[in-house]
Amino acid sequence: MNEASLLALLKDWLIPLGSVIISVWFAASAKKDADRADRLLAQIKESVEGSQRKMIESATGILDSTPQVIEGKASLAKLQAANAVLETIRANISNPGRVPAAEHEQQMLALSAHLSMLISK
Repeated sequence: MNEASLLALLKDWLIPLGSVIISVWFAASAKKDADRADRLLAQIKESVEGSQRKMIESATGILDSTPQVIEGKASLAKLQAANAVLETIRANISNPGRVPAAEHEQQMLALSAHLSMLISK
């Protein structure tokens, strides 16, 4: 084998084959590193989200326990109850013929008293 054929063999076969092998090795190494980085980022994300969720739940619990919020919730419940009583009164006014007049009057008085009690508190 002369020097020219050895150089041609090196240039045509060994260098390209070596570069392909090195490229495959780099690609496999990069894939392994990328997978490891993805797992690490997922762990960091879970940790951050977990601590944020705990802080938000704690802050929400603190805010929900303040007297103003409790008073607001109680007022909202009263308004919703008063609205339900008003709807019943409207239904009885629009259809009074389904019960006798005396019973209708008693129901209306009871509903009015209930509504007054809800509003006065």
